[in-house]
This record gives sequence, C-alpha cells and structure tokens, in this order.
Amino acid sequence: MLRAFGALPTEARARQMRDRDYLWCLTHMVLDREEELERLCPSCRAQSQQGLCPGCGRPIGTVEGGVNPNFDFQRFAALGKGETR
Repeated sequence: MLRAFGALPTEARARQMRDRDYLWCLTHMVLDREEELERLCPSCRAQSQQGLCPGCGRPIGTVEGGVNPNFDFQRFAALGKGETR
C-alpha cells in the first residue's frame, strides 16, 4: 500500500494512518482498477488480466484466483441492484 503512494513506514503521514485509512485506500484502488478494466474492449481486458512475466512480457499461465468462466456477471450485477430477474 505505501509503495503505491511512495511513502516509507517511518514517515509521519504513514504513521498517522489507521487501519480504516488503509482499508479505505485499498478499496478505492480496487475500484479504480475495475473502472479501468470496464473501459477496455473484451479482447484488451482479457489481455490486461493475463499473468505476464515482468521481464519479457510472455504469458506465465493461469494465475490462481483468476477469471471464473462460469461466473455470470450480468446476473451478479442484477442481484446487486436487488433485481431477481
């Protein structure tokens, strides 16, 4: 978390943060990432979520916790809005 903001744990701004501050920042970082992915076309989105080697850029295979092909995002979104279909 602190690396994303360029802060050291010994800095005053980092020492003043509480657990809820870290949770708030992390939550918003996840939401920002989701928004970035939503703006991509399906092909680019799949490519951006693929695990790549940081050295050469080649695919490294399936990453645990990756995309579930059986997940129905439209149904998930509808249920999140309180719709039962």
